[in-house]
Amino acid sequence: MKSRLRIRAFAVAAVAMVAAALAPLAAADAVYHSEHLDLAAPSGAPLRSGFVENIKAEGPRVYAHEIFVLNGAAPKSSYTFTRHFFFLDPECDGNLVFASDVAELNTNAGGNARGDVFVTPAEAEGLEGVHGVMWTVQNTLGLVVYRTVCTAVTLD
Repeated sequence: MKSRLRIRAFAVAAVAMVAAALAPLAAADAVYHSEHLDLAAPSGAPLRSGFVENIKAEGPRVYAHEIFVLNGAAPKSSYTFTRHFFFLDPECDGNLVFASDVAELNTNAGGNARGDVFVTPAEAEGLEGVHGVMWTVQNTLGLVVYRTVCTAVTLD
């Protein structure tokens, strides 16, 4: 009886060691998945908090999902979110390939708003590589009132 328990204990220990050795291989995925980017107000515009959540879903219908949030911005105001995409330039200091307006948010009486946009696989096709991306937010006068930092985004 004791020898059977020892054999079982040895087998369980061996399986646990193999699983522990293989776990880092399964978990080590270096591809971009999701990032929370706070908005800063370089012009001193009012903002309690705000962010862009960039989620890479890489599904058959949704390649990426971008969420935009403003808290404590100017009340009852319109803002345009623009994505700046720097092709194969993860530092965002070279040639800007394109800037595209991706969302318009209208704040409520408290200066709060939320919106989102979905990127399809067709929109990302042919753009494989590591690119720099940043978002800016313009008021109705076209002035940039908020921005994120540049972030390196991997498209695969």
